[in-house]
Amino acid sequence: MRETRFNIKRLNLLRRRLLIEQRDPQADLSGSPLAAQKRYRDDTLDIIAQFREEANRNRRIHNRFQGVVIAGSVASTAIATASVSYAQARWAAVGVTAAVGLAAGFTGYYKYHERSFSSQQAADAIEREYEAVELRVGRYRNLVDEDAYAIFAEMTERLRDEHSKRQQQLDQAIEVKRQEQ
Repeated sequence: MRETRFNIKRLNLLRRRLLIEQRDPQADLSGSPLAAQKRYRDDTLDIIAQFREEANRNRRIHNRFQGVVIAGSVASTAIATASVSYAQARWAAVGVTAAVGLAAGFTGYYKYHERSFSSQQAADAIEREYEAVELRVGRYRNLVDEDAYAIFAEMTERLRDEHSKRQQQLDQAIEVKRQEQ
């Protein structure tokens, strides 16, 4: 069921991308700000899907590493205990402990959980803006299309910029963060 849902989402994303590529190039040259803003609003669904895909990918990686850490910790303890009686189990304990250390190291260094959270947060915020402009609620109430879509584009770009900055902060080494403080 989960795999089917994932495939449907990927197919919908692919379908939207193909529709964008098939647009009439002359329509893009119309020069109408409203037409460009509507296209931007429509393309926002792809941005949301990309952020969610990124969040899901990072979440899966994080969960796998955490599984190795949890299961490996228990297994290494059991193997180390067994190695008292069975000398050949010592190398298994070393291998499992090394795997746990590597998984914990990758999780800490690449911060998959934080990356996932950041991408999901950005997707949710952009989706809220998209729904608000579609329903004309909140800051979009009583605005004509051109004004509403202009504000929507501005808000979406601000949210994307914030997400990009959060991702850059995750990429910085701890030493660089200490120097900035």
